[in-house]
Amino acid sequence: MNQIELITPILTLIVWTFLIFLMMAFGRVRFMKNPQDAAHSTDYKNQLPDWVNRTGDNYNHLFEQPVAFYAVTLSIALINNFDNLIVQLAWTYVVIRIIHSFVQIIVNIILLRFLLFASGWLVIAYMALSQIF
Repeated sequence: MNQIELITPILTLIVWTFLIFLMMAFGRVRFMKNPQDAAHSTDYKNQLPDWVNRTGDNYNHLFEQPVAFYAVTLSIALINNFDNLIVQLAWTYVVIRIIHSFVQIIVNIILLRFLLFASGWLVIAYMALSQIF
């Protein structure tokens, strides 16, 4: 298989992260009265609508678990030992993270977020373990 097929989901998630950044930046700039209030996040959280705060939280979350996804996926691409299932799992992970973003920003149902978070770890674990065993 072509390594680009496996790297494309990574690039897609990076673009998604950038879009979340733009949404967060727009919300903070639009609703923050004084930019100096942003010196510490605890100082401005009460000034912002909930969706802006949740977007900021989601942006941070896109630098947590996805880092493991990036490492595993790039490692698999480097080893060049993958089939169509691994590519499909990489896309599945990206879709899970995008759905997680929507859930967190729009409705913030914690149990649903946790199920998506756990599902993401299962995908990453399978991808990694498929290379070991």
